[in-house]
Amino acid sequence: MGWVKHARSPPTVVGISGGVFELACAVGLAEHTEEQKARWLLANILDYHRREAKSGWWEYFRLNDLPDEDLSDERNAIAGLTFTGRELEGRSRVPTDTYRFPEQECAIQEDDEVHHAGKKIGTVRAIDQAGRVVAIKKTRESAEIHPSSVFAHSSVGSTELADSLFRLGSWVREHGIEVEGPFRAERDLLQRIPPRRMVNTPLMGPQEDALVAAKRCGQELCAGVLPIQGPPGSGKTYIGARIIVDLVRSGKKVGVTAVSHAVIRHLLEEVVRAGTEAAVPINIMDRVPAVGDPPPIGISDVTANGRIFEALAANEVNVVGGTAWLWSREDARSCVDVLVVDEAGQMSLANVLAVGQAAQNIILLGDPQQLDQPTQGSHPIGADLSALAHLLGENQTIPADRGLFLSRTWRLHPDICAFTSEVFYEGRLISRDGLGQQRITGHRWLGPAGLWFVPVEHRGNTNCAVEEVACIEELVNSLLEPGVTWSDQSGNEQPLTANDILVVAPYNAQVVALTSRLRCRVGTVDKFQGQEAPVAIYSLTTSTPEDAPRGMEFLYSLNRLNVATSRARAIAIVVGSSLLFEPDCRSPRQMQFANALCRFRELAGGTAKNRTVLSSIGT
Repeated sequence: MGWVKHARSPPTVVGISGGVFELACAVGLAEHTEEQKARWLLANILDYHRREAKSGWWEYFRLNDLPDEDLSDERNAIAGLTFTGRELEGRSRVPTDTYRFPEQECAIQEDDEVHHAGKKIGTVRAIDQAGRVVAIKKTRESAEIHPSSVFAHSSVGSTELADSLFRLGSWVREHGIEVEGPFRAERDLLQRIPPRRMVNTPLMGPQEDALVAAKRCGQELCAGVLPIQGPPGSGKTYIGARIIVDLVRSGKKVGVTAVSHAVIRHLLEEVVRAGTEAAVPINIMDRVPAVGDPPPIGISDVTANGRIFEALAANEVNVVGGTAWLWSREDARSCVDVLVVDEAGQMSLANVLAVGQAAQNIILLGDPQQLDQPTQGSHPIGADLSALAHLLGENQTIPADRGLFLSRTWRLHPDICAFTSEVFYEGRLISRDGLGQQRITGHRWLGPAGLWFVPVEHRGNTNCAVEEVACIEELVNSLLEPGVTWSDQSGNEQPLTANDILVVAPYNAQVVALTSRLRCRVGTVDKFQGQEAPVAIYSLTTSTPEDAPRGMEFLYSLNRLNVATSRARAIAIVVGSSLLFEPDCRSPRQMQFANALCRFRELAGGTAKNRTVLSSIGT
């Protein structure tokens, strides 16, 4: 795609030649117009995928050169493998080999491609972190190789995405960024222009229901972008599915995309339910990597891109799901009327610009205040953001004239919502009526609802704290004692069960330690986004800010704290070392991160007597 050149002059794209954008960029972008900023951003985004790929390969060669003793400290590697057994699958007789490994922090997951000594070893079929066992389906070439270590690496081509961005950039160079014509929605997105609609009315009326407003705005879009920010428990998927059904009812064809096939399928299944509920015929195709188990009724799985476009042209389908690689293809240009991007707080602005060509209108569903988009490369300011984070700018919530904010949560008790709203959503999030009835009763010292902090003193712990594991085990056991009950918003009371408790930790090593001792659901923050439980417990794990693996900003991440604590319907408990509330902050950003955790402790409930009990449990 060429190189981006920088000089001390106003940011203006001056030409394309052989795929090279020449850019003049001033240091003080704030002094320039939105049109100039958008051109500067687009020029830098053109090389987004090259930078991402380059960083991935740098990491590959770095891990490939490390000895086993160093790989044991890498999250994307497993060292100390010992071969324990083999199974043969199908006629190809390609083996799946099983290996044991010693305890170590590991982020390798099922379906990850693993390598050793410059060679692909195979694909992870299963991994048991607690049992420290991994099963790897080998390749023919690696069948008789038993590596002492492996590391994860995958390289997914991005030609379609990069080419789509180049077509957008070429058009902007020839015609400008503010004129009428193709790529209108993408250009609006770059310039943060409010939703372009057929009417000039507020996006949401003072007393208007969010679902009604969202469906109305979806119909009113006119070559524009509609952002919909959905905080925890606000019904983002529910509303998104019903927008899609309403669009289909009016004769529109709708595309659905997201960062993964699983997220796409989750929304499509809700579309099926919404279509049945509204008696609207919905014909759905989902572009999947391979046909496996039969899809849910109402959804057809296909593996060929051409079949998707044939079905759309012949009006055989009205809703199609696919990743960015489908929608950025040149033959996908204008194939649907509306493209819905789910989890747009995790999809890069570059990828949303690349897929936008598939439709006149774009609807962005998501929340950048929860898990952010992962990046590997180092990008210029703004080019590293997700689409929704780009639109929010310095705001925590989407301004009322720029998009829809789903301001009511169906999950959080008012006491939890008060913290979540103040710290992460500018005070705009409120609990729906009745959620104050959610409560836990019968516990020896926990109150019925709200925030709790349990101090556990320990030293020298980085990614695993056995002291917190012991404390949480005792806490969970006390919640599961006879007589402890859970009441939902309707007043239905039942005994609290293990399935009603969710335990979250920032590191896999702590998750493994907790899993071996607990009967309830345990996982990382990333695993539990979208899930909920009456009680959520967050184990901070690290002893001090200086001990935190991957730095203070990972452990204190506002996004992670938001997700971890907002899983709770009635009680959110943070368990951790008191020393984490005394960080040596070296920037305003670090101060903001630390303040959020300190605010949780400040708002945490309990009488002086109960705080004494908490301290005794922690020690």
